[in-house]
Amino acid sequence: MDFIANASALQLGLACLLVVGGVSLISTGLGAMAERAFSGSTQIWAVPLRDGQLRHERLSYLRFVVLAAASATAFLSLDWIEFGAVGPAAAALTFAVQWTAFEIYYYGLHRALHSQALYRFHTHHHESHVTTAWTGQSLSVVEALGWIAGVLIPPALASQVVPISFDGFMIYFVANTFVNVAGHANVEVSPLNQRALTWIVHPWLYHALHHARFKNNYSFASTFMDRFCGTEWQDWPELHERVFRGEAMTRLNERGEA
Repeated sequence: MDFIANASALQLGLACLLVVGGVSLISTGLGAMAERAFSGSTQIWAVPLRDGQLRHERLSYLRFVVLAAASATAFLSLDWIEFGAVGPAAAALTFAVQWTAFEIYYYGLHRALHSQALYRFHTHHHESHVTTAWTGQSLSVVEALGWIAGVLIPPALASQVVPISFDGFMIYFVANTFVNVAGHANVEVSPLNQRALTWIVHPWLYHALHHARFKNNYSFASTFMDRFCGTEWQDWPELHERVFRGEAMTRLNERGEA
């Protein structure tokens, strides 16, 4: 808190780059470790990557980290986000509000990017049909800025009304990055495939199907927006069960019976 108030723009920028880049790389490492650990048991797709995919993803990933760090530096330097609330209750409330706001915002952004008018800004991300731990931050400049806005604008608006918790915001930022980065790894780590248990957190296969099928399953980490809006693939629990039995899918157009 004192550092943010007293740091120069350069110091703040370097700190933001270190935090954003560090959290991203740790999440990528965990996702890559999960792919190695579970590739023989719960691999989602037994389908090769596209030629040049990893290079394409890594360059875009680096650009996203720079954009996110620069945006965070601007918001903090201009005092657009005011931190002040302290304690576990304030941290939990800040986390809950940020989580809910991003889930709703991201669903709207994602649906908009699949429209005919805006899909050209989203096609960059969908060049990865089989996802990796590098895919999550492989975005066009426009989509990256839209994503970053969803992380920074809600706390900026909220802090104009009530103090928010720095700890709660940072915990959410780490969770958001991990879900996005590690959650694109081509393995399933969650045993949950019952719809009643996945309103808040869905398994990794859920989003993997979106990349393969190009529509539906638009939600970020939860499923409630897809369910409210009728855009959930109904066969994902069945496919999840197959994957968890060690039966990786061999075709991108794989379908269940649901």
